[in-house]
Amino acid sequence: MGSKKTNMSFLAHVGELRGHLTRAIIAIIVTSLIATYYWEELVEFVIMAPLKSTFPTFNLFNNFGEWTGYGKIYTESFDISKELTNLNPSGQITSQFFAIIICGVILAMPYIIYELWRFINPALKESERKYAGLTILSIIFFFLIGVSFSYFMLLPLCTQFLFTYDPFGVGNTWTLPSYIDLFVQLLLSMGIMFLMPIFVYFLTAIGILKPKFLKEYRKHAFIVVLVIAAAITPNDVYSMILVTIPLWILYELSVIISTSVYKKQLRTKNKEVVKN
Repeated sequence: MGSKKTNMSFLAHVGELRGHLTRAIIAIIVTSLIATYYWEELVEFVIMAPLKSTFPTFNLFNNFGEWTGYGKIYTESFDISKELTNLNPSGQITSQFFAIIICGVILAMPYIIYELWRFINPALKESERKYAGLTILSIIFFFLIGVSFSYFMLLPLCTQFLFTYDPFGVGNTWTLPSYIDLFVQLLLSMGIMFLMPIFVYFLTAIGILKPKFLKEYRKHAFIVVLVIAAAITPNDVYSMILVTIPLWILYELSVIISTSVYKKQLRTKNKEVVKN
């Protein structure tokens, strides 16, 4: 009888999860349709924009160079998007579909996170539910910061550097699918990696992770950060450094968060001991 009840409970959870996932998928479909409707604007002002010298990041670096007396860093105008080619008959179709879906996922991410939170919310304690809103906002904030950092810093600087890097004097030719792959890889991977402090917070809160571990294995963590940076970026040192710096800052922030959570747990335990 107990087994039957357990099985029914498990099936009920599966059914509930399916409902949340279904609504999340519907949200992705809706946002993807919106991306499709505004496709021309999406291509010109979002997807291809980081490939042009008029992109705000390049203007920011030029203004910074003039302010410091160094002069403009990017002196020549360029538009790498006009240099892209397509060698695969279905390359443009698959690239468009891929770009639309990923843009849909990014736009729908706040709602996806909300649905996942609704699924795990019943299993939380009353004290943990009080911070539900803050937790959801933190996850959305860190994810969007990661995507924004990748889009406004990593993507334009890396693509400009890699495309103009020409030590052999033969020039570079990029295909459209390869750029779309890079676009998607950088935005999503950095968005997920910027959730590191959130993961550390939860692992510490449930007792799996302690700040002592993070501090003792700092050197090992730095190697892991380097490996991750190498895995999610193009194969060049320049991109790797651009990713390593914010990831390491996030790791140090995670140490601070873990320490704060752990100390709060100790204070709570001490109060309970005193009461007893």
